[in-house]
Amino acid sequence: MRLVLELKRILNKPINIILIILLPLLLTIASIVFFNGFGIVNVKLGVYNMDNSPLSQFTIKLVMSFFKGGTLTYVDENYTKKLETGELNAVLIIPANFTNALYKGQKVSIDFIPSPVDLQLSVGIFNVLNSIFKDLSGTPFFDPKVLRYLFVSEGSPAPEFTPKAKNFSTEFGDLFSPAILFLSVVFLILSIGILSIVNDRELGLISIFKVNNEKWYKYALIKFTVLFVLGIIISLVVYFAGLTFGINIPINIFLPLALLGVLFHSSLSLILSSLSPNKTVANILSISFAMFFFFSSGSITPVSSLPKFMFKLASYTPVYKLTYAIRNYQLNGASILGEINYLLIISFITSAIMILTVKKEFAKK
Repeated sequence: MRLVLELKRILNKPINIILIILLPLLLTIASIVFFNGFGIVNVKLGVYNMDNSPLSQFTIKLVMSFFKGGTLTYVDENYTKKLETGELNAVLIIPANFTNALYKGQKVSIDFIPSPVDLQLSVGIFNVLNSIFKDLSGTPFFDPKVLRYLFVSEGSPAPEFTPKAKNFSTEFGDLFSPAILFLSVVFLILSIGILSIVNDRELGLISIFKVNNEKWYKYALIKFTVLFVLGIIISLVVYFAGLTFGINIPINIFLPLALLGVLFHSSLSLILSSLSPNKTVANILSISFAMFFFFSSGSITPVSSLPKFMFKLASYTPVYKLTYAIRNYQLNGASILGEINYLLIISFITSAIMILTVKKEFAKK
């Protein structure tokens, strides 16, 4: 009964229902529509050169001339770890037959391997290089006999870049939207949950509950369950909305991550609400944490370019783990088990802290 009353308190006005459902939808759709113009300036590019000829060295220098402030690192076959940690935004693999193929007038494929960290930069790099190299096809840039001929024919094609990832989309809407599916739910839970306990305190309801011998654990369970149920409902709403826009994430991948994301952020919002002395502070905390999670998620702003300690901090946030897990799965079909285990542990710890803070709330005189 109390659970139903708590839901009614949140959904007591039509405008609340509209905002709870509409806001995540609008945020998801906006991410698809408005982020197609995202650009890049500084990149961290790795090159695995299997040819090591003067012509391949020229190609590498040409690539780096397109990026202001770009840094290039030569890597060996053990480059995967650098991509996974965000040390590199992408790796180019120049094949062993690079020079021979160009001498024969054949098109060469340079493998492009993106990083799941700051994937937006990987997409930007790929789009820039792919576009420019297409324009250079048929010009002297990639003719081995360039010193002997002023012009070349269409028989001297430029190398092309081939993404080596299962689902590497160069559409920025496809890139940002999966992360937005989580962020929109996080923002909603924080905005609702962070006022939950502090509002009851200011209205004197907690004092009434204590007088009526209301059990603190029952109160905590009701507050948490309402937030958790709303979070799951909205997660499913934005998930199916994403499907209509072509965001194809298997439900068995999305749902476990969504459940743990909702679990953590529901507990966190109740902790912040209990610790807030008044609604003003609660609102400030809500905005602050929402902005921190937005920037640390790596969904839009690059986090690998942050100072090391700040990147390390961002990489431990649950919203970063959610974004990384989805992107790594999309790119490489990688298991999400590592992120699931991390989220389970941190969600359990946060839930335990939430229980203690609510108990302390009821212990106040």
